Amino acid sequence: MRVSEIRLHDFRNYEDLQAVFSDGIHVLAGKNAQGKTNLLEALLYLSTTRSHRTNTDKDLIREKSEAFFIRAKIEKEHKKEDIQITVNEKGKNLFIYQNPVNRVSDFIGEFNAVMFCPDDMSLFNASPRVRRRFVDMELSKISKKYVSTLYVALKLLKERNAYLKQEHVDKAYLEVLTSQLIEEEVVIIRQRHYFLKELLEKCQKFYKELSQDDTLLNISYDSCIPFDEDKNVMKEALKKKYAKHLARDIYLKQTIIGIHKEDFTFMINDKDLATYASQGQKRSVLLALKIGMVYMIRDIIQEFPVLLLDDVFSELDVYRREKLLTSLPAEVQIFISTTDTTEAEKIRKLRKVTLWKVANGTLQRC
Repeated sequence: MRVSEIRLHDFRNYEDLQAVFSDGIHVLAGKNAQGKTNLLEALLYLSTTRSHRTNTDKDLIREKSEAFFIRAKIEKEHKKEDIQITVNEKGKNLFIYQNPVNRVSDFIGEFNAVMFCPDDMSLFNASPRVRRRFVDMELSKISKKYVSTLYVALKLLKERNAYLKQEHVDKAYLEVLTSQLIEEEVVIIRQRHYFLKELLEKCQKFYKELSQDDTLLNISYDSCIPFDEDKNVMKEALKKKYAKHLARDIYLKQTIIGIHKEDFTFMINDKDLATYASQGQKRSVLLALKIGMVYMIRDIIQEFPVLLLDDVFSELDVYRREKLLTSLPAEVQIFISTTDTTEAEKIRKLRKVTLWKVANGTLQRC
């Protein structure tokens, strides 16, 4: 899978950008605040329909403009696709071959991209909400069912919370809402469990290659209920937990347990990575996570996603830089942003490279 063409109109600092990309590695070089990260953000937005830097789509609209669109031509093994996202004050519109797509779950997965950026370093020390967002975004790329189920669950959760704020709560009606929510939550918990298990296996393999030691990694899923191969057992456990917390939910006027309260703890040799790992170890774990995600997507859709490296490549030492590139086959299209134009020469020794100059919302091939 690769991006062959892209057009950005009124997106961030891009008034109207059109570019054609070949396969191989594309190095986006330029000074800070010129638009390098914005271009990578646009590519990731096409993959997830969300920004990794803001929760508000209006923040992405260029100043003094009323809307933006991102359009791209995607080449896959068996077909070519034209995809587009348009955002204005009324909302977001998705298109495939210029045909409207009504459900996000039908759009996500048409183009897959994995990003590694400086903000990822906060993953281990950030709030549980940040780690849930990480899992949700990555898992959404490989499971349309997860996208649609998560949407329904969050809608039901919002409805349940709104009802809990009513002056008089009908417990029978609340039980109906809770039962519907449990059905969706069990699906989500099971998918999170299997996703983390597979991601850990791939992450451990690549981390060992990067660190050249036998450090043991683990991801502890702090779920609201224990996992069980029998989903009916999980439903019953979650039902009992909601019943146990019912009085407190009514008193606090909000749902205090569920998928929106879960967390994921990254471990290194059975210790909390956030506390015990060095910066170098954290960087290696993140890199291994991203490479693992690239291969998970390949295993599921039989194609490699596009890899986006935002201002982190220069932070890697020579060994890790070479290991990253040699661990991925040449067919993986990679975009790398940097302020150092010499990075392209360093990479060119390993792979085919195209150098681009980014300046004030413009892109020029060097």
